[in-house]
Amino acid sequence: MPELAPHDSRWTETFGTEAEAIREALGPLLVQIEHVGSTAVPGLAAKPTVDIAAGVTSLPLPDTVITTMVALGYEDAAEDSRPGERRFRRGAAFPGEVIVHVVEWGSPAWASYLSFRDALRADPALAREYEELKRSLLEKLGDWYRGEDKRFLIERALASAPGSVWLLSASPPETEALAARLARELAPGDLVTVSGELGSGKTTFVRGACRALGVTAPVTSPTYTIGHRYRGDPDVSHLDLYRFSGVTQAEWGDLEPYFEEAIAFVEWPEAAGRSLPQVRVAVQLEHVDPERRRIRLDAFDAALVERIARADPGVRHGD
Repeated sequence: MPELAPHDSRWTETFGTEAEAIREALGPLLVQIEHVGSTAVPGLAAKPTVDIAAGVTSLPLPDTVITTMVALGYEDAAEDSRPGERRFRRGAAFPGEVIVHVVEWGSPAWASYLSFRDALRADPALAREYEELKRSLLEKLGDWYRGEDKRFLIERALASAPGSVWLLSASPPETEALAARLARELAPGDLVTVSGELGSGKTTFVRGACRALGVTAPVTSPTYTIGHRYRGDPDVSHLDLYRFSGVTQAEWGDLEPYFEEAIAFVEWPEAAGRSLPQVRVAVQLEHVDPERRRIRLDAFDAALVERIARADPGVRHGD
């Protein structure tokens, strides 16, 4: 009977190597590539298959891309693909060494792969339950299980995960326009965290929200002043915690007034740990290339996610 393998750091190395080759094969179609599945969850025993989700601008794939993937040593597993997905497999025997799931970036399939992985990473109890389920399936079946065998646990985990919205921004005005749509859904007391690497557009995003909320003053990064409070309808607070390594009780006493009777946007929220009030929406910005940004919004308010998604047909979303 096959057995689960203890978590192996080489799985992450395999993902890194394969991701570089897949980027070349998919070219400009690729928006984002992620290590998903059990092998992407530290400490989780797994079927030794590295699952890779490749989010592309559109499907079906051109024949030239399929030919390139096959030339890289991947089998075209079209017969094993699900609706809205094209699979490629490396490894002669089931379950295979690597499986590439090519899906539309931001689609329900993309959301499911990332949201379930993130749920396992965030919840050790859920990860243990998932591992126990897989072991029981192996014992019961005497062979490798399929995705359908784990469906109920996966659906339960996804039902309690945040709703998510994805979109691409090709310019600062597009980033500001998305922020404006979000801002119109907010009320005093709401907190929005804005994360991302340097230069990813965090302050641009906050500026767009401020303009939609009636702020006319210049909106600049408060990296050195820690916070700005702008007059608007309602007032808007803008904090930047880049220089913090944590928030002491005394520091929180200085920060707390920014959250009173205002909509608050906090850049670099990771520095605050658990000190911040409850987050209404978490925004993540990332570079795709020098011009484009990936923007992801997460919120437990599913209705909010749906309204933002419906505001623009270009927005990708998953629950």
